[in-house]
Amino acid sequence: MKILYDTDILSMLGKVGKIGLLEKIFSDHLISITFEVYSELLTAKELGYDFVDNIFEHDLDIIQLDIDLNEFERKINALRKIHHGEFKSILLCKKHDYIFVTNDKYAKHLCDKIGVNWLDIGTLLRMAYIKKIIEKDEILKIIREIEARDRTKLKNIKEIFKMQDENKKNQ
Repeated sequence: MKILYDTDILSMLGKVGKIGLLEKIFSDHLISITFEVYSELLTAKELGYDFVDNIFEHDLDIIQLDIDLNEFERKINALRKIHHGEFKSILLCKKHDYIFVTNDKYAKHLCDKIGVNWLDIGTLLRMAYIKKIIEKDEILKIIREIEARDRTKLKNIKEIFKMQDENKKNQ
């Protein structure tokens, strides 16, 4: 099974120098992206965004889309809030039963609607915490850095630590 990444997740982790977390969480998977995501990253690099170097330092599996473009054209008009690259990636995930990694709420909603499994940044950090790849303090530091550098607010931070903290209390 492949795990296909959207630009937003790579951007978040690239900006804080933590792309390597993906390789630790999914040690048996390459970082797979579509050619559209690769193009978005190249455009960011050309515009002078250095965080892209943090992403390109890692082995990337760049996937060409093999979806029916007629299906794409029929459906994209009804989905104004989803970027073309995300939509194509979601269709590819649906076709091949890949997992899509995104932080975009509209993309996650579409995934739910058509039966595509997805992960977001909170889920990734939770997996890193449960697998003991990084400690709680380091995750909180990463969250603060992402929020500052990506100008975003991560939600449900308490959910990252919920079960593990409860287990520690019960011991």
